[in-house]
Amino acid sequence: MSDPRDAFIHRVTGGCSFADVGGLWMTVNEKVSVAARAGATRLAMLDLSPPESPWWPPFRDRMASMGIDAVAERSVDIAAYRDEPFDVVHCSGVLYHHPNPITVLTGLRRATRRHLVLTSAVTQSVISNECGTCTVPRSGAIFIPALDDTERRVLACHWQRLGGGMQGITEVASHRIGADNTFDAGPWWWLPTSRCLTAMAEAAGFRLLDEAPTWGGNAHVALLECA
Repeated sequence: MSDPRDAFIHRVTGGCSFADVGGLWMTVNEKVSVAARAGATRLAMLDLSPPESPWWPPFRDRMASMGIDAVAERSVDIAAYRDEPFDVVHCSGVLYHHPNPITVLTGLRRATRRHLVLTSAVTQSVISNECGTCTVPRSGAIFIPALDDTERRVLACHWQRLGGGMQGITEVASHRIGADNTFDAGPWWWLPTSRCLTAMAEAAGFRLLDEAPTWGGNAHVALLECA
């Protein structure tokens, strides 16, 4: 399989319950259908989007078109998850959109009984282009709101070549956390290195089994088990 996320899901999901965290965006990014093909016995989609979000109907239509039924739907911030865990959890495109990545990981630990397939956008240690050079320690992460103008130009030049808008990098964004802990999940908040990503997961109670770069090394996939 060309997508390491799919390969890892097939590796651990047969005969297991499965939840996809944050898979509603653009609909086709979901991994519930991958888990169904891998032999999952129970399926769920967990997403920050409220029940009235326009993303839910296309997801339901996609599941119906594939003959997949009985998919549980839960609107929840995974950082606050306290319900029954699933044997296997997949989470992609969430960590770097959340202002508190460690709480995301501890929430994922509560949601996971056996294995987590975790994917996040990451930064390379050195990014150099015609706009300059940005250097990050292998153990470090970029906090997007702290970027100065030069750093932002370097990163914008890098990420624009990959297509799409990255709020806070290629597009202006407002990074604010409300007094009630609400926040806008659109902007990018963090870019960890791949080593920082796996170390945070280990600190949250996981053990690294396997890993693979994706998106030309600009994202990283980790297969983790509960420690």
